[in-house]
Amino acid sequence: MLEKTNILGVGITVAKEKKILEYVLNELIKPKKERKKIIIFTPNPEQISAATNLSLRKLLNRAQISLPDGVGVLIGARLLGRPIYARITGVDFLKKLCENVSKRPVITGFLGGQPRVAKECAECLQKIWPELRVGYASELYDKRKLIHSDIDILFVAFGFPKQEKWILKHKREIPATVIMAVGGAFDFISGGVPRAPKIVRKFGFEWIFRLIIQPWRIFRQLHILHFSALVFAEALTNRLKRFKI
Repeated sequence: MLEKTNILGVGITVAKEKKILEYVLNELIKPKKERKKIIIFTPNPEQISAATNLSLRKLLNRAQISLPDGVGVLIGARLLGRPIYARITGVDFLKKLCENVSKRPVITGFLGGQPRVAKECAECLQKIWPELRVGYASELYDKRKLIHSDIDILFVAFGFPKQEKWILKHKREIPATVIMAVGGAFDFISGGVPRAPKIVRKFGFEWIFRLIIQPWRIFRQLHILHFSALVFAEALTNRLKRFKI
């Protein structure tokens, strides 16, 4: 099991992306009967802020892997004295995983998003890696078809917290070894929503870019302010305890 650190009560995986990929791929090369199910969530500041709700916190903490999706998570971790190596976005990890399994006998599945977007996302990935195997791609859950698809990895894009709840509810009936919540990743990969330029993402300002192209997200940014306030409050409390004030 990969080590996690605690950020406002939510466990975040601290390993580097390469090690996380190796962990997942090592499970996928085992015979199916010997594999352990791996649930991957991607907590960002908005989700961690919402996790002040105990049920949502318990929900997020049921994942085997929790990727630090957001520069705010990294900053918060440093302020709390629990540094994380680097930000790992859901969309980037999805692509890295597809790249690594494209030449292996691994079947992927894509579920959720707007009509046809899951299929378009899968097609875009197959253009990059033609050998990528896709056994399921739909915005709708067809239980019989999905079970018979014999997929090894399922990417679920229903948005937080619906996708996380759905994964935990259906994980036993789904044949996939790896089930990952990916939020809006299908939109980015299919081209429906443009991603910020790499230089913008590198310096942690992707959220500003998304706010410009999706102004309605302004209300969601309030969660970032709430997250920041919670981090500063805990950091101050920890410092006061250290000096016994």
